[in-house]
Amino acid sequence: MRHTITAILATGLLCGLAFLLMLAPLWRGFDALREIWPILLVIAALAALSVQANRHRGARLLSLAAFAVVLLPGVGETLHAWRGTPADPAPGAYEIAIGTHNLWGRNASPMQAATLLPPRAPDVLALQESFGKARETGEALAAQYAFGARCRSNRLLSSLPILDSGCVELPPAVLAAATIPCDWEMPPAVWARIQLPDGSEAVFVSVHLTWPFPGATQDCQRRGLSRALAQWPQERLVVMGDFNAAAPAFALARLDRDLGLTRRSIGIATFPAEGRFQQAGLGIPPVPPMLLGIDHIFAGDDWETVSIEAGPNTGSDHRPLLATLRLRTPDAQP
Repeated sequence: MRHTITAILATGLLCGLAFLLMLAPLWRGFDALREIWPILLVIAALAALSVQANRHRGARLLSLAAFAVVLLPGVGETLHAWRGTPADPAPGAYEIAIGTHNLWGRNASPMQAATLLPPRAPDVLALQESFGKARETGEALAAQYAFGARCRSNRLLSSLPILDSGCVELPPAVLAAATIPCDWEMPPAVWARIQLPDGSEAVFVSVHLTWPFPGATQDCQRRGLSRALAQWPQERLVVMGDFNAAAPAFALARLDRDLGLTRRSIGIATFPAEGRFQQAGLGIPPVPPMLLGIDHIFAGDDWETVSIEAGPNTGSDHRPLLATLRLRTPDAQP
């Protein structure tokens, strides 16, 4: 009897998860469950396995069907990440090493980032949450770069000349037409127009969006950010930071759509990192604990991805995201 009851409970859990995930397009609260899809997948796998020993064939089939519904949303992103291959060598092409990192205001060992990041992202480094315990980290990192820009707790550090910079803001025409509070909403973000070694220019942005739930603030920030970024040429635009949106959530899909850039961070988990456990007094986990990819790099069509990966533990609750991008030559344009 206990075995049958366990199978019923496990099947009910699976069906419930599957049903809620299917409702994700209807409400951001259900979509928030897709943000933690890897965790749900583990729970669903354990529940499905527990039912397979049951003598009732119908329960076994129903649990497998429900597990398939839980599995499907994240399959595309996972397969894309597994298929990813480095770009082919291109002698003479210009490459740039960049990175983005949420330093976390409650960083467990804040000065680690100041020594670990510059060698890995020597050209352009985007920072978020450079406040609290991480305030000195931002200052120490800024001292290692020739150029910098800042807006609120976001920074852009560059070894290449910054020609102009400022806070990302809505164009005046948009502000004049605003009629509801959502139209005015912008995430903390800083931009910098940087001169590349070949004499051309590109715009880089460091941004930090809020969580997608419970309110609609992230939706408003996403729309405001996309309108603000439209003022710059898109081909060489690079936008990176903590977007608080993970695949396979529709929140991330809407970012992909509205920004109009190519997301280079496919299937790379950066959160929660070791610092979350260190700060709670639990020590460093024996294996990397990251499950969710909420830090991202978006880039225009003039850039191709040479490499991208999660960086080392810096005491933050995020791992940094590090990438090498290559500027396409005119005859290599798609």
